Amino acid sequence: MIKTGLSRRRFLQATTASVALLGLSSLQVKASEEEKSAPVGEYYTQNLCEMCFWKCGLVAKTVNGKVHKLEGQKHCPSNFGKLCAKGNSGVFQLYDTDRVKFPMIRTGERGSGEFRKATWEEAVAYIAEKSISIRDKFGPESFSLFAHGSGEHSFMNLMEVIGSPNIVIPAFSQCTGSRDVAWVATYGKPVGGKEPVDSDNTKCMMLIGRNAAEALHVGEVQEFVSGLSKGAELIYADVRFSKTAAKANQFMMIRPGSDTALVLGMINYVIQNNLYDASFVDSYTTGFDKLAKHSSQYSLEWVELETGISESAVVKACESLAKAAPHCYIHPGRRLSRYGNDVQLVRAIAILNALFGNWDMPGGFYTPVGANIKKPHMVEIEHHASHERADGAGIKYPMAPKNLGLANKMIEAIANQDPYPVKGMFIYGTNLFHHKADSSIVKKAITASELVVTCDIYMTDTAYYSDVILPESTYLERYDPAIVTSRKSGYVQFREPAIDPVHDTKGGWEIAELISKAMGYENEFKTIKEFNSLLFEAAGTNEEYMKTNGCYVKEAGEPFPRATGKKPRFYTPSGKVELVSSKIADLGYDELPTYTGVPRPADDEFRFLFGRTSYHTHARSQNNSWLLALHKHEVPIWINAERAEKLGIKDGDIVKVTNGKNMSGELVAKVDNLIHPEAIFTPQGFGHESTGLPRMRGKGARTSDFCSNDTDPISGGVGLHNGFVQIVKV
Repeated sequence: MIKTGLSRRRFLQATTASVALLGLSSLQVKASEEEKSAPVGEYYTQNLCEMCFWKCGLVAKTVNGKVHKLEGQKHCPSNFGKLCAKGNSGVFQLYDTDRVKFPMIRTGERGSGEFRKATWEEAVAYIAEKSISIRDKFGPESFSLFAHGSGEHSFMNLMEVIGSPNIVIPAFSQCTGSRDVAWVATYGKPVGGKEPVDSDNTKCMMLIGRNAAEALHVGEVQEFVSGLSKGAELIYADVRFSKTAAKANQFMMIRPGSDTALVLGMINYVIQNNLYDASFVDSYTTGFDKLAKHSSQYSLEWVELETGISESAVVKACESLAKAAPHCYIHPGRRLSRYGNDVQLVRAIAILNALFGNWDMPGGFYTPVGANIKKPHMVEIEHHASHERADGAGIKYPMAPKNLGLANKMIEAIANQDPYPVKGMFIYGTNLFHHKADSSIVKKAITASELVVTCDIYMTDTAYYSDVILPESTYLERYDPAIVTSRKSGYVQFREPAIDPVHDTKGGWEIAELISKAMGYENEFKTIKEFNSLLFEAAGTNEEYMKTNGCYVKEAGEPFPRATGKKPRFYTPSGKVELVSSKIADLGYDELPTYTGVPRPADDEFRFLFGRTSYHTHARSQNNSWLLALHKHEVPIWINAERAEKLGIKDGDIVKVTNGKNMSGELVAKVDNLIHPEAIFTPQGFGHESTGLPRMRGKGARTSDFCSNDTDPISGGVGLHNGFVQIVKV
């Protein structure tokens, strides 16, 4: 049964008793029963990788209590036995001497890096006292949570126990949100975290800025390479000739911000030349006549002027896709937080796919097969938050899911304390200074908060500005609840520790329960063992099987139901693919995708573009020596050769970027003609401020210092690529 929690007065009266009880939380007691002392000799444990968020199944080899090697689980559909460089480097992360080794409480000014070592009892008691004071003064809605990673549900459940609606999963607004809103508007459901494109069987695929060979996920890139090896044609449009471009049959260098113009021109050409699947369009779509009339304004001559891509190149791309249809696809993209008009871009991509009739067809899009498992709850929540969210998700931005939130808008709400006070910030597994737009607003939000708590493995820039740092055990040192994943089959994945924690760290679920109990809530947290037993039973497996295999794959379903004669289902208001979107029209926006140009840089400026590499994940891995060795501890910046010559910059020169307000760390110039002259490009995740990340501190550019903070009006998602910089030679 839920209690409202202790008052601050009762908390202070009961501090001694509470601290004593903290050492005996139910999770801690029961977790100790689950832990096994490290045996002498060699043994193997099952896990799922946490070095990015694809969740590749892995097996950890431990010898005499020390992890020696990680290998992929051969039958796991996430990765089929393979691990990337990041996955292999999990061993270094486990034993990295720069990890946060014990709880810490701030002693100096925020951002000073001055902390003292604390016990878990002290740290949790400090958080509980401050949290009770905030809750009693401002209400349960005055807490926010920013969380990312497979353990995010631990602190999400804590916020639900407290009663705050302000839970934010940054991946929505900062990455996939605009894309998924566009897909919902067109097809009735989001793309999902594992994009259901059938690269393995495709005959032709087109990617627009989706650098699949470098911003990689193992299972996805395996199928991508498999498709190419079988002769699939690859069409690639981007501002830079990336490693994905090197695999392409046709590469089109596009002016930054003009992607929508390209796709609208392709729609027009496909319709005007009867290259579309008339049977699919007639049977399963609405609004075709309106679309045909609307798209006729986007001629190929106009497309060339806007994008810089020749008419003949656009024709070639359209003809290649049409020839392969329905065994083709135009990738919906992943990080669609580019220019603040991204919903309309992906709406156009969704429509172009529909014209080729590739839904539920081999080589096109498949329907993810669920495991059909009723998952248990780790914590029973009887009363959910009744207050509206502070970020406008589901209200001002009706198509933004309330359970995911809008990170950019939540940061602004905290910074401005509007529409109501939000005074307690909890951060789990994410780094606000690197993963949000405009670092100055993040600082303002922290200043406006009375309590900032970070739970992480490292002293990130966000932890550096926090009041309390709670060190989490790495994924190789902890249990987590098993997860259910859907691709072409549904499967269950299992995590168990390879060794006991190296330092005085705890898992997220144990930490969340400690805080909950210290605040006086009586919600019962299941043990992970109890949760897993219920989940395994529902799935038709058991703990013994999972400990042996790590991944339980249910019988394959039917990822291509339309190919076997079944009618596709679309969860739109019309029950069909909505080329003309009734949902978007109801919100007062253009029912068909339109092109809105973006601002261009001045003559002495460059558009600041950034993205992923194959050897780092966001801002999480830049202190990992194994990965740093892959790029010699250097941070590159790509500059167009003609522009560089005018600035006196040669390949290999050391440069910095500035926007007049911020100056980056050192970058190594990569000068060539393989990037559009209006833009520069650098990997995301560098430019760290924290002294706790010494190996790359101050090197490279912290992207949030230079990117834009625009908002897509339909999704509420952020637009990051309208920032402009100048380059300074060092």
